[in-house]
Amino acid sequence: MQPKNMNTSLLYIAVLTILLTLGLALFLRSGAFAVQHVIVQGLRLIPENEILKLSDGIQGQNVLLFDQDDFKHKIALHPLVQGVQFQRKLPNTVIIQVTERTPVALVVVPKGVLEVDAQGVFLRRLESWPKTDQPVITGINIADTVGPGKNLANPLLTSALHLLGQAPPELLAQIGELHVNTIQQITLYLTSGVEVRLGQANDWKSKLNALYQLISDNEYKSFQQGVRYIDFTAAKPVIGR
Repeated sequence: MQPKNMNTSLLYIAVLTILLTLGLALFLRSGAFAVQHVIVQGLRLIPENEILKLSDGIQGQNVLLFDQDDFKHKIALHPLVQGVQFQRKLPNTVIIQVTERTPVALVVVPKGVLEVDAQGVFLRRLESWPKTDQPVITGINIADTVGPGKNLANPLLTSALHLLGQAPPELLAQIGELHVNTIQQITLYLTSGVEVRLGQANDWKSKLNALYQLISDNEYKSFQQGVRYIDFTAAKPVIGR
């Protein structure tokens, strides 16, 4: 008789497990977990309504089961979006955490000014000067057919951005213009008006650190008003007045 009782108990447990699993599945798929609120975080440059428009359709879906990859792909179409992560706040809220692309330079073109990030991605075309100044890169021709969100894939631009990426933050704030010629020789124009001839290089750190130390030196500051250029193409910097 004992095996029969044991079999009956196992059957009850199996049926109960199936019923609980089915009930839980139905509960999770019920309207109690339908997305009602969408919160966007991490925005500094992008208007919130643009992200909400790209995520249109997420409301009403199940907070646990909606297709994250599909919505990530849609939101990533925005040229200023670098990455997207989702957080669920039960029972009915989705938080969209956006990582924005950061503009590091401006490229002057015939029809305005382009913002680019450190990877050379075209972020926005501006018809007027932005409120936050960035170094201006000149000497580069960009086709008007290129649209926002695309990597400009220009070797001269890549060279210029490579230099900016190695500049000390304190020096970067003093770079007004960076001119690169067809053989990738680079000349800086500081906000003080001084021309800095850097020439060619792959590693700019030593020259840029030396430049910052020079222009920060008290002796240099004493006569900087008369300086027209600083030439770093030779072994030692030459100051021209």
